[in-house]
Amino acid sequence: MNMLIYCENGNLTIRKPNGLEYSFENTDKPELGFEYDVLVYDDIEVKILKWDNDKQFDDQEKINLIDSEIDAIETYISNSAPPEGVSLQNQYSGNLQQMAEGYIVDQADSYGFSGTMDVIGAGREGSNHPMRSDARRVLEYYDAVWNVYLNVVNEIRNTREDTLQDFETYSSQLPSPQKALID
Repeated sequence: MNMLIYCENGNLTIRKPNGLEYSFENTDKPELGFEYDVLVYDDIEVKILKWDNDKQFDDQEKINLIDSEIDAIETYISNSAPPEGVSLQNQYSGNLQQMAEGYIVDQADSYGFSGTMDVIGAGREGSNHPMRSDARRVLEYYDAVWNVYLNVVNEIRNTREDTLQDFETYSSQLPSPQKALID
């Protein structure tokens, strides 16, 4: 679950064992006791000694990390602290917000609307739009998603970081969009 990526542009991304992920932009590479220009410790464990700007990542010469290098990376991750204001609660809340927004767009799309503004226009009070009942279903879904989202985020924010459950436990509480009965 741990991750450390240092890219050719000086960006460092770290993921802790609990899933907290954060980045530092335009930073010096971590002193780990071995040489590298680019470092990837994630689904692959490689370093690139000399980055060639004329080649894509897949075409670069990669060297697999050895155990002592992996130990140094794990120690660095353990000792690393996130930037001010970055927390697992904020990360979960932001991810849930993006998920809720995506679900609402998907629900509107399934009823043939191109966005929330179309739904609001068609579903407004006094509307004679031919799809007003579908628009109102989307608006009811909108209300339901945001009510659940707010309750889940409130639970997350009131839970200590070390006792938070995994993200899927919280994200599964959002109601999934439903397909319209008639396409």
